[in-house]
Amino acid sequence: MAFLQNGDAQRGVEYACSDATIMWLDNAILPLARKKLNLVDIKKQRGAYGILGASFGGLMSMYTGLRMPEVFGKVISQSGVFESEGRDFVAVDLIRAKQAREIKIWMDIGHFDWLLEDNRRLQPILKQSGYNVTYREFSGGHNYTCWRDEVGIALEEMFGK
Repeated sequence: MAFLQNGDAQRGVEYACSDATIMWLDNAILPLARKKLNLVDIKKQRGAYGILGASFGGLMSMYTGLRMPEVFGKVISQSGVFESEGRDFVAVDLIRAKQAREIKIWMDIGHFDWLLEDNRRLQPILKQSGYNVTYREFSGGHNYTCWRDEVGIALEEMFGK
């Protein structure tokens, strides 16, 4: 696993469906990880890697899986932000294009999370577009404690079966 720190004040730019972030992952982070870690060869096991994030990170994880399905075939989006001020982020447009990519998606969201309705809205769109999606709601809100408590379940679903 590689854990990447967000860009603090620039987090919104970095995570809002940024192709620059995807290029950084593809051209800097993945080569470094391949050099330092014993990784599965994605040329032999397409989509073997997973990507996860919460909140804006959940959006960026979804976008990364949609843009790089040959690398990141498993997406975990916890409390993902899929719209802002009434406008969908481009990840939603990619999902609606109905060109389902071979990715497995996990979404979870707390019943007390301010993004609950946004996530509920996206889940059937994913299914109608042909994606393999597992959607889970839990008793909790928009915080690290909830995401910590759910991430093990998500990882087991993505990698344990």
